[in-house]
Amino acid sequence: MYPFLPSCTSVTPVLYRHSHTGNCVPGNNDIPDGAGVYVQRVLRLNRPPVSRDSTRMLIVCCIAQHLAMRESYLGRILFHKRSPRSRWLHTLGAHAEGMFLRLFWLLARSMSPERASATGRALISRLGPRTHKHHRLTGNLELAFPELGAAQREILARKIWGNLGAVMAEYPHLGTMVTGSCSPFVDVIMHEDSRKIFAGRQPAIYVTAHLANWELVAATIARSGIPLSVIYGPQRNPVLERMLQRQRKSLGCRFIARENGVRQLLRELRAGRSVGLLPDQRVEKGEPVPFFGRQAPTSITPAWLALKLECPLIPVQVERTGNARFRTVFHRPVTSVDQEKTGVDPVQLTTELNRIFESWIRRQPEQWLCMKRRWLPDT
Repeated sequence: MYPFLPSCTSVTPVLYRHSHTGNCVPGNNDIPDGAGVYVQRVLRLNRPPVSRDSTRMLIVCCIAQHLAMRESYLGRILFHKRSPRSRWLHTLGAHAEGMFLRLFWLLARSMSPERASATGRALISRLGPRTHKHHRLTGNLELAFPELGAAQREILARKIWGNLGAVMAEYPHLGTMVTGSCSPFVDVIMHEDSRKIFAGRQPAIYVTAHLANWELVAATIARSGIPLSVIYGPQRNPVLERMLQRQRKSLGCRFIARENGVRQLLRELRAGRSVGLLPDQRVEKGEPVPFFGRQAPTSITPAWLALKLECPLIPVQVERTGNARFRTVFHRPVTSVDQEKTGVDPVQLTTELNRIFESWIRRQPEQWLCMKRRWLPDT
């Protein structure tokens, strides 16, 4: 009945109520559509109410109802970051989000990595399109893939939400999914030049995009014995930020907040550590660099560091091949030569990186995380 809940045949919704009309309609063996529809707790249970299946169903219903509240007109007024309401509403909302994510991870942890990935994909592919970020996601897809029609973009957007759901459900299993360069969950492929750098533990700059499960890049490198420091952007919700950082401890690398970025990365590289960055998303003060045929503010930090310190710059591609199954490809280093000898500047090198990222995304667009505004507003 519910493809994302195992053995849920004993839980049958019998009635939904529409919040605008007040009309009751029969259940359709599916989670109701739209933020204006809420699940009425009229369930016919053929098993005891404390069963695992019914508990999981109620967790899903709670998450759906919470998201509906956050995306309703009243929810936007109460929870908007510029709301004049008292601060406790924002604190309450932050803790509510943390509570639901904790329940979601508790559910995922009780499953195998494969089943958790499939469950997260099925759940978030249904809930994601009902959030306000869905409009920005489809807008980005329209700019990146103008050849697609509205219906095709909608299908693609749902698949992108599904991949995000799979990533979130895989967080509790990261420690078991990656055990180094050899893992039953991750196939590692290396270009010969990158293999030599990897084997020699030479400090390098590893760059990847928000594709498939991007967290696996850091885990694969760090768990292979290479000291690694990764730049990341903290979450606006401090509760979610603390929870994510606890999950990331299993990756085995050091995380550096973006605000302390460039100077700290210089120190890390000079100390013999490698660094990891994800420069595919927009940076407010970034340089305008072509991306999908349009100028996009992009960080030139990876290219600048590579040219300044003459470090190899290695693009790393992650592809999802199934539920909790991945292929990680360490491509040929983009540069390890002297800037003065080649005349290459950071913007030119960043343009090459964007071209590489674009080719990866075009190959598997359904695995690209692109909910944030990527291009300039006038685009």
